[in-house]
Amino acid sequence: MITYPNVVTLIIALRTEDRRTHTLVVDDLVRLGSSAVEPLLAVLDDPNPYVRAGAARALGKIGDLKALDALVYRLRYDPDAEVRKSAVWALHMGGEYAITPLIDALCDADEWVRFGAVIVLSKLGRVVVEPLIEALNHSDPLVRMSVAETLGRVGDIRAADALAGVLTDMHELVWQQVAISLGRLRDARAVNPLMAIVRDPDSDFRTKAIRALGYIQDVRAVDLLIDMVYDGKDRWMRLFAIEALGQIGDIRAVEALLDAVYDDSRDLRVKALVTLGEIPYALALDALYMVVEDARVDAEEQQTALFELGKRHDPRAVEGLIDLLLYSAQADTRIYAALVLSEMGEPHVIEALIEALSDEVTDVASQAMESLVKLGQAATSPLVIMLSQSASAERRVWAVRVLGQIASEEAVNALVGVALNGAEQWWVREEARDILYKLGYIPPSPG
Repeated sequence: MITYPNVVTLIIALRTEDRRTHTLVVDDLVRLGSSAVEPLLAVLDDPNPYVRAGAARALGKIGDLKALDALVYRLRYDPDAEVRKSAVWALHMGGEYAITPLIDALCDADEWVRFGAVIVLSKLGRVVVEPLIEALNHSDPLVRMSVAETLGRVGDIRAADALAGVLTDMHELVWQQVAISLGRLRDARAVNPLMAIVRDPDSDFRTKAIRALGYIQDVRAVDLLIDMVYDGKDRWMRLFAIEALGQIGDIRAVEALLDAVYDDSRDLRVKALVTLGEIPYALALDALYMVVEDARVDAEEQQTALFELGKRHDPRAVEGLIDLLLYSAQADTRIYAALVLSEMGEPHVIEALIEALSDEVTDVASQAMESLVKLGQAATSPLVIMLSQSASAERRVWAVRVLGQIASEEAVNALVGVALNGAEQWWVREEARDILYKLGYIPPSPG
């Protein structure tokens, strides 16, 4: 095998303690590919841990299976945690061969090695489920907890019964992690344990438990989640409680969400508004409309409420969205207003979208064009009228482009008319002719 001369130089450079430089050297070794494998294997027992760690990372990224045994050895026996951490991530290429050493690594003394084993195992997918189910009986509670977390991340329903059987584990961290993993599997057997975790002020799993209750979407959790919105002292817990209420979609949440719109935290206000848009009841839409009409509410939150109303196709949002499209000082707001208006499918928004074709910001005009195309045939006649009445050549060009994408018979006839109109600006005519050629038409030149 040919070895590039700079492999040795790069391996020597792995001795650096500068993390960024070390990463760049590893990347250079990976680019050398298979020619670097043998030299890297040779230095996996180098006395310098930076060299060993870098070699393990590079071998994992190169992905040559010849390195598997050496990487497993490093994971099991290397005294340096950084080397073991590099080895555990490198074993992503090992498939089923790597399952046993990765499960063994779940009881490593270093938490980052354990975390790496959880992630790599979960990335291996369905093949790890049966071995992990067996490992739920491990004598070490730390391993049982990590196994439960991994099964939750894999998300295979085959693990549900086995996890449910461990809900009675005497070790608190184990049964709590089991409940969260069952929640990720949307198993209702986890609801009561998850609610117990949320109520426990000393648990480190409370935010995860709240999110898991949202995954399960069981109405038994609604009252507790509402309490968290009002009483939770932790901002993240309140945010996740609001999110979970939106996933469950129970009408009881509307009042609490409306109250959260007036919270001191902007994050909570916005989250509450977006979540109101997810609640499938007219009462939630009425609450959003109240926010739109409430002068005490910040203008940005009023816009958010308006957008949520529009996404739910509430006709009360139309006039406000048109105002945003035509008069907002923020281009991003105008773009989003055009998008939401097109999704509402209201024919009387067409005039505003046609007017937006002359927006000074190209991205706004482009979104108005896409929105008109989405409205299709309903937009054709107004566009044809605009072509004959507008004094702006720029707007006429945009209209030509929209008609070209609609491509109905009426639209094509209008394009032919533009192409043959000797009084039209030459570049507008050429735009129409180019589009017609692309559509398979060859219009005669204007007389």
